[in-house]
Amino acid sequence: MGGPKRPEQERVEEILATAYGIALADGLDAVTARRVATAAGISPGLVFFHFQSKDGLLLALLDVLLDGTLDALTAPGLAALAPWDRLERMVRGELERLAEYHAGVELLFAFYFSRRDDLFRSRIESSFGRYLEAFLPVCREVAAAGSGQDGIQGSASGSGGIQGRATGDDLAATIVALIQGASIQAIRAPAAFDPEALLATMQAFRPPSD
Repeated sequence: MGGPKRPEQERVEEILATAYGIALADGLDAVTARRVATAAGISPGLVFFHFQSKDGLLLALLDVLLDGTLDALTAPGLAALAPWDRLERMVRGELERLAEYHAGVELLFAFYFSRRDDLFRSRIESSFGRYLEAFLPVCREVAAAGSGQDGIQGSASGSGGIQGRATGDDLAATIVALIQGASIQAIRAPAAFDPEALLATMQAFRPPSD
């Protein structure tokens, strides 16, 4: 299957986009070099040239899914916000992305649960760890306010306490668990998934402004 030559990076992106479409439609097992090549109008040899093996192709596809997961959490404009406002903005952004990209989230879960070997699992676990770490600074700031500075009463402990009962690290773990649970909701019933309802519940725990 010939055709005009195209820049290598453009060809790689086309192959990955084709593989993504096949995975969404028919699952990860359907992503083979032959099927991707046929759908992309290229030779299987060209797929192997760029990715060496089926696992290589799937790993590259996984990287596409994981790429950019921290972008919304590290946007420059967040730094100017007060801690609670920053945390709410970060959570809102993540929930809205779940609503928009639930199919991609479902594919990420498929990688996690169907490809259990370390080749895939360790990469996902590492990404999950960085995701938690992205929430730690703001959650520690929110929790530190629990010492009485911003209306949340209670003694600070560890990385800061909220009403004397939880640390900033506890809060970050809870926020990430909320988002991961919300991702299941977005996959199961995307039409009914309501980020605003989850945000309203979170806002109920926000202390009153001075």
